[in-house]
Amino acid sequence: MKRFAYDSPNDAIAALAAPLAPVDVQHDCRDLLGRVLACSIVADRDHPAADVSAMDGYALAMRRPANSGEIHCNEEIPVTGESIPGSPPPDFSDFGVIRIFTGGMVPAGCDRVIQREYTIESTGGDSMPLGTVRWRAEAKLTQPAANIRGRGENIEAGEEALPPGVVVRAPQVAAIASFGVESASVRRRVRIAIITTGDELGRIDSPTNETLPPWKIRNSNAHALRAIVTPRPYVNPPTMLHAPDEPEQLKQVVSDAVADHDIVLLTGGVSMGDHDYVPKVVSEIGAQTVFHKLPLRPGKPILGALYHVPDSATAKPIIGLPGNPVSATMGAVRFALPLIDKLAGITHWEPNPPSIMLDEIGTKTLHLHWMRAVRMTGPGTAELVVGKGSGDLVSLGASDGFIEMPPTAHHPGPWPFFAW
Repeated sequence: MKRFAYDSPNDAIAALAAPLAPVDVQHDCRDLLGRVLACSIVADRDHPAADVSAMDGYALAMRRPANSGEIHCNEEIPVTGESIPGSPPPDFSDFGVIRIFTGGMVPAGCDRVIQREYTIESTGGDSMPLGTVRWRAEAKLTQPAANIRGRGENIEAGEEALPPGVVVRAPQVAAIASFGVESASVRRRVRIAIITTGDELGRIDSPTNETLPPWKIRNSNAHALRAIVTPRPYVNPPTMLHAPDEPEQLKQVVSDAVADHDIVLLTGGVSMGDHDYVPKVVSEIGAQTVFHKLPLRPGKPILGALYHVPDSATAKPIIGLPGNPVSATMGAVRFALPLIDKLAGITHWEPNPPSIMLDEIGTKTLHLHWMRAVRMTGPGTAELVVGKGSGDLVSLGASDGFIEMPPTAHHPGPWPFFAW
């Protein structure tokens, strides 16, 4: 008999993500950095806008194409003009060559550029103020169109430069600016609610140096989950909430959070204890549980549910993470971040982590998917950070991220690496 709804984290994430649609569109956004495009960015003109030189050299035309005999190494040729970036090109003269600089427009009639290193240059005089050049032997090898970036080589006017679903970072900012775009349609920022549960937790807004009795603990999960989602510029600062171990109060907090946000993350109360009310509350507010418990360590009790907004196609995910800090932190990275990215409208939202090798593997194996904290030791290599359970924040703080190993695996890798 199958014990779990899904055999792997990837399958569980895919099931939870399947009905999710991107959040609404915000039109005419001018501050595009960090936002997710909801429209295409179209080239307003050819790029390059003209034939330009790819290097410093001399533009010329061959009288008889493909006849390298026309380049005579002993012939002294006058320089009749200069093509400088940012200026229109000079007219080409049949009896000379044009000195051209990288990015300068290639004059009409020229069919190649011979780089400066293949020339012997002479300074100018009264009769030839721009000087003369003679060709070195390497110049004979220059082919038609050599060292010329043709008009529209990168993209032609009217073509799509950037598709929807792309996060606008520095390279995209450069592309958008080069095509004269000042505003564009983007997805609005994703609204996230983070709810910690449990009477044992101190207040979220308590001073970190507050003295607590031994039966209370500081609410590290609230800070960890906020730190995980905040660096994503396409999400709003998360709403931080706390609910006590009281079913009706928890139900009200969860219900309100679902109504006002696109995704809700909870920590604690998802297992089978007498005070673990989250599964029951999620069902009572009308959400559909997609999975509860996965073959996973840490984080086996994790819950994934979907709230379908009445009279709407909108579905909102609810992720119930265990209360133990290591489980909550790893689970948020592994499960919440992909769903946030899909809600944000990112086309390639599925996790695609890099792979690393372990320096040493240890002796233990598990019949579960095993998320293991690691510390990077070099390019593509890491060592295990051995902790003392899913409440060990000290070992978690010494790690750079975690790997995920499938059941019964026992070799150095490569393993997918999820960085903090």
